[in-house]
Amino acid sequence: MPMHDRLYRLGGLSLVVAGGLLVAKNALEILAGVPPPGGPELVTWAISRRNVFAGAVETFFVATVFLIPGIVALYESLAASHRNSAVVGCGIMAATAPFLFVLIVVEGRLAFPVFGIELRGQHAIELIVSLYYGGLHAVALLFVIPTAVLSLAMRRRPYGAWIMASGIATSVFNVIGAYPWAIGWALWLLSAVLFSGWLALVGISLRALTR
Repeated sequence: MPMHDRLYRLGGLSLVVAGGLLVAKNALEILAGVPPPGGPELVTWAISRRNVFAGAVETFFVATVFLIPGIVALYESLAASHRNSAVVGCGIMAATAPFLFVLIVVEGRLAFPVFGIELRGQHAIELIVSLYYGGLHAVALLFVIPTAVLSLAMRRRPYGAWIMASGIATSVFNVIGAYPWAIGWALWLLSAVLFSGWLALVGISLRALTR
């Protein structure tokens, strides 16, 4: 099998898996519920949901790892025909990946002690929760441009029409979903499902290139 075919198969499968895991991660955080505005209620909320956050952290980590080979394969598939789009779209996604790992570490502090140190102080938990959900807000906005740019670049590829339509819709909902405290958990989950579905369609398209 040619090297490109192996890369497209691996990258395509990785994006499909990453998309499914991101849906699971967001569903777990929906189960955790809306964080209270602060005070003792927030401390109680965070401590009582440690098991949920633990599952979300592990799922988030694996999803981000699978996202990386998918980005590489997507860039390779577009670089020859749509180099500018590939550089902009895949470059922003690749630059966002380290930020995702930082968010994983931040959320992990709500679930796992380090050297036996558990966060129970009100101000510490307020800081961690605000950093985590503020970080998710930034990530959602960062993915707006690459989702739209890459979808337009793939419009003539296998499944291109579906990728373009879902990519534009996903970009719009990425903006909406960046404000879960304003729109509610239902629309936030919908934006996450759309992004995951777009990743899966891109993954399927990459695998179709090997046929």
